[in-house]
Amino acid sequence: MGSVKKVTAVIEASKTGFGIYVEDDSLPLTSYGDTIDAAKKDLHEVLSDMIKAYPKGKLPAAYNGGALEFVYRYDIASILTHFGVFDTSALAKRLGINASLLRQYKGGLAKAGPKQRQKIEAGLHELGRELLAVRL
Repeated sequence: MGSVKKVTAVIEASKTGFGIYVEDDSLPLTSYGDTIDAAKKDLHEVLSDMIKAYPKGKLPAAYNGGALEFVYRYDIASILTHFGVFDTSALAKRLGINASLLRQYKGGLAKAGPKQRQKIEAGLHELGRELLAVRL
C-alpha cells in the first residue's frame, strides 16, 4: 500500500437526512445518514465492506489498497442545514444575493450555478476568517 489517495466526497441534503457520494466513477461508494456525521461514518463502513468483498489481491487499483482519504465538499443546502446557525436573510444580505433565492438553495428547490456557488463559498470563507479573528 502506497501513499494515501485523496478522493472528493460530495455531501447532499435531503428531506430526511444526508447522502454522500464519491465523485470518482471508479469508486462506487455512497452512504446515507440522519446527520452528516452519521453519513460520513457510513461511508467509511461502506468502504470497509467493499474492501472485504473482494478476494485477496483482487481489489481494483482505484481503491488504492484501501488507503483513501475523503475530502468532503458540501452542496449549498447541506452546508446551510448542517450548521443551523445561519439566518438565511442575514446571510443572503452579507453574501449580496437574494434572500428568497438562498432559501430556495437551502430547501433544494433551486441549484446555484458555478458563479453563484463561488460567490457563496467566498462569502462563507470570509465569514470564517472573521470568526477566527474573534477573541473573547
